[in-house]
Amino acid sequence: MAVTVTPYENVPDPEALVALAQRAEQADGEPPFSDQTVVDIRSGRAGVTAVTATDGESLVGAAVVVPQPDAASTFTVELVVDPEHRNRGVATAIGGQLRAMVDGTVEAWAHGNTPAAQRLAELYSLTPVRDLYRYKRSVKGAQDVPLDVSLPDGVTIRAFEVGRDEQAWLRINSQAFAQHPEQGRLSLSDLQERENAPWFDPAGFLLAVSSEDPDTVLGFHWTKVHPAVGETPEMGEVYAVGVAPEQQGSGLGRALTAAGINHLAEQGLGEVMLYVDAENTAAVALYESLGFERWHTDVMYRS
Repeated sequence: MAVTVTPYENVPDPEALVALAQRAEQADGEPPFSDQTVVDIRSGRAGVTAVTATDGESLVGAAVVVPQPDAASTFTVELVVDPEHRNRGVATAIGGQLRAMVDGTVEAWAHGNTPAAQRLAELYSLTPVRDLYRYKRSVKGAQDVPLDVSLPDGVTIRAFEVGRDEQAWLRINSQAFAQHPEQGRLSLSDLQERENAPWFDPAGFLLAVSSEDPDTVLGFHWTKVHPAVGETPEMGEVYAVGVAPEQQGSGLGRALTAAGINHLAEQGLGEVMLYVDAENTAAVALYESLGFERWHTDVMYRS
């Protein structure tokens, strides 16, 4: 049966696209879209476009194109094909349409960097430019032997409170990730979209605050729990860890990381994972010292 590929000036039927991504994740064990891309799809962010492939009335593949606000004529692309329609030229057809419609630099993520993704990148002359490592470690039994949490003097940890801490968190996040191309530019609407997501749990969103002023946020560890997918059990995630510039070198980042891992272990999870840029050697060294081992690599390709 023929596949029809159609470009759009927005994202048609966002929930159908999210459902397609979920089917792919269940088959592959990893999401084809980043959390921010899912937020962009559901919120109807201006400028976000899509190319879809349909087989009759069924959505069998799609690519989401997101313009980068801090890089003129640069677009992030993430592509997914329904597991039951792979090896039929769907991704190649979508890629051909993308090449025709996108005028500028393309930065395409290959989550897991599978051989199929590598072949597609080669076909369209994309070059690997960035590695995003995924690490994981077991936390079985860690609730009985928790990691040491040694906080600097005058610092305590409390849970994030919706309606109270958004602006303080956004300020610290933008400072801590000033050089990060995705995390550092999260907006209030991005944060609120995550607050409304099914996985959001403020009890697992840990803030390091001044003991004298609990509204003064000095750092954070935002944890996440991924639900079971198929035969894959629930898994925790070190979603984001950041500290204020003046706290760099104080040990606060390590203490927050340990506190978040302890929190996830207390939920009865078996494993915890995280993402870290390959170039962030200090963070890589910290996570490896806490028992994390490299698991997967996501690769950004550019043309």
